[in-house]
Amino acid sequence: MFKNMENRRAVTTLIIVQFVSAINWYSVSSVFSLIAADLHQNVSGLGLITSTFVLGVAAFQLPAGLYAAKYGPKRALTLGMLLISVSSLLLGLADQVVFLTMLRFVEGVGEAFIFGPGVILIMRYFKKGSEGLGIGLFGGAFDLGGIVGISGWAVLGGVVGWRISVVAGGAMALVGCALLILFVPKDPAVGTLSIRFSELRGIILNRWLLIVSAGLVVSQVAFGVNSYFMVYYLEESLRTGAAVAGAIGGSTLVISVLISPFVGRALDKSPSPKKTYILLCLSAAGGVAIATVSSVYAALLSGLIVGVATSGAYVFGIGIGRAIGGARKEYGALGISWINSIALLGGVVMPLVFSGIAAGYGYPLAWALAAVILAAITLPLFALRSEAGT
Repeated sequence: MFKNMENRRAVTTLIIVQFVSAINWYSVSSVFSLIAADLHQNVSGLGLITSTFVLGVAAFQLPAGLYAAKYGPKRALTLGMLLISVSSLLLGLADQVVFLTMLRFVEGVGEAFIFGPGVILIMRYFKKGSEGLGIGLFGGAFDLGGIVGISGWAVLGGVVGWRISVVAGGAMALVGCALLILFVPKDPAVGTLSIRFSELRGIILNRWLLIVSAGLVVSQVAFGVNSYFMVYYLEESLRTGAAVAGAIGGSTLVISVLISPFVGRALDKSPSPKKTYILLCLSAAGGVAIATVSSVYAALLSGLIVGVATSGAYVFGIGIGRAIGGARKEYGALGISWINSIALLGGVVMPLVFSGIAAGYGYPLAWALAAVILAAITLPLFALRSEAGT
């Protein structure tokens, strides 16, 4: 599976880094009920902060991919962790929602440097034919960190306060920077790659990449609305206790962690990734629809289905996107970052739409409309053909 012992240490470090980045991704939304009480906000404030954060992630996907192509994915990953660390440490000092929003944007920029470069790095250390497992483990590490970020940080924030909880995430990110420097091998021949506009345009305008990104939009939005809003929805609408709400919110990520390695193996062996990809996206939409039933049990079932479906859609979408050629291998991180940026742009809009509908018309309508939109976004995937590696 691994090429040598040095690669095993590098993979372990990358999994830790992804785990820590996920904690910082969710640390603010998991304690937003405390932030709302402190800064006098409501669900609309959560939507604004979340959308600004995701905007930072989405807007800097391409710059992160270009940086990784020119200077190497290790340097890109280290820069990302440094930005996450600094912004999280400063979040603990924010006393106004505008400063909180600005710092979350910077944190989102740091997160943009984690995904694409991290996928390219972790695949580098696996033997040929096992790359899908590497993608699955990297995705599973994010989900595991999300469990801690949503469930654990909700409890931690209640014990020590939301400010100390987000500062703790920043301190962990700083440790992640040190681990990257110590245990991940240097990038070969960095700074020598010339960026060719024709190849860059070929990636951005690639029809198959654009179609594949539709499924990643579904995965991102379904996973996002569940992760960002489920805990707050349970606490504020269904009057569920913080511990139970955190556990239900974390169940989405628990099932994602458990299934991710198996999904990676399934991708490596799948004879028809396209059909599986479409089925997973439609299942994600169905999982969101179940949340329209105002019940703790419906929320749990919704989270479990969304967790399984989005974990699979993520792995299959990235795997299919990686298989689409047309550019030098140095552009691998850029191609993945591009389709991920499109997915994240959907994540920028949906929290605002969802929170606005939930605040004005109630959560059942918000969940239902989100499910309908996700099903509609899945439709372009039927146009995929064998030329796209499916």
